[in-house]
Amino acid sequence: MKYFFVFLIALVGTNILAQSPQQISYQAVVRDSEDNLVRNTTLGVRISILQGSASGTAVYTETQTPTTNSNGLVSFRIGTGFSTNDFSVIDWASGLYFIKTETDLAGGTNYTITGTSQLLSVPYALHARTAESVVGATTNADALLDKLYSLGIMRVRDFDSNFYNTIKIGNQVWMAENLKTTHYADGTPIPYVSGESNWDALTTTSKAYCWYDDDINNKNTYGALYTWSAAMKDATSATANPSGVQGVCPTDWHLPSDAEWTELINYLGGPSIAGGKLKEAGLLNWLSPNEAATNESHFTALPGGYRVNDGTFESQQILGAWWSSEESSTFNSFFNYMEITLASVVKESGAKESGFSVRCVLD
Repeated sequence: MKYFFVFLIALVGTNILAQSPQQISYQAVVRDSEDNLVRNTTLGVRISILQGSASGTAVYTETQTPTTNSNGLVSFRIGTGFSTNDFSVIDWASGLYFIKTETDLAGGTNYTITGTSQLLSVPYALHARTAESVVGATTNADALLDKLYSLGIMRVRDFDSNFYNTIKIGNQVWMAENLKTTHYADGTPIPYVSGESNWDALTTTSKAYCWYDDDINNKNTYGALYTWSAAMKDATSATANPSGVQGVCPTDWHLPSDAEWTELINYLGGPSIAGGKLKEAGLLNWLSPNEAATNESHFTALPGGYRVNDGTFESQQILGAWWSSEESSTFNSFFNYMEITLASVVKESGAKESGFSVRCVLD
């Protein structure tokens, strides 16, 4: 089984101050031994919560028979299956925990596919019993999650198992890192295009991504560069706030519209000063002078550069540019950029075959 987590843990129910979370939302994309998606199939699944390590003691075990959808995605809530254990008595504050899943593609108990993943980014679960000290006397799970986003604690995972920091700015939750996935959320691969002539041959409808200078060593810091069609997947231009375009983003996240970029920028004082509040401070990844960069928003804008539609690369460590979901014409779409000599955020329109960075927003 290949796993895709929207959130590793989601709190469901009430009275979270008095006890650990009552359910864990779980999602995975299921593939068979030949790497084919397992679609519209009832599975037999045994789930165990292991303590201490990937081979640790099981403190909770349950079985379920969920059904995959047409994209091979299975969703269920741990804590609602058949079990002789009590999920509510798990002491989440007692060290590391891992989820082990065992799957029978025929829906029975002959489990032939096994996977184990550590529960990462779960401080709200591990400290659910002391949540009152974090958010005050509240029994509202949404309020707790909102606080955790505000503190920059939550992370999101894409299909490739890349994790991203997130941050709540105003009423929006943004990724605090550039996207670097090579697959859409349903597992469809995004075409990788390297070489100047190959990129130059792309059209306005071409889906493609690359690493700056065609060098994968740029992946972890600066993320990938995507054509507009790759960023949008099969969606049409969207101006709404929120855009409603998942595009290249993980499930429950979307590509921001120009209106959403404008909301972010205005919340930080307007385009003339917002860039300084969004850019990563210092000269670790930006070249001097990195004008007015404070990163007080914790957005951590990075200068990933861009790929011109003729296939050449420009301005890494000098400029960062991010697509929006809105086209300006048949051939161009809007993006926003920040650079080393400006405190501002600048809106521009560029060729759809260009390669720009992507940041996603929580639905």
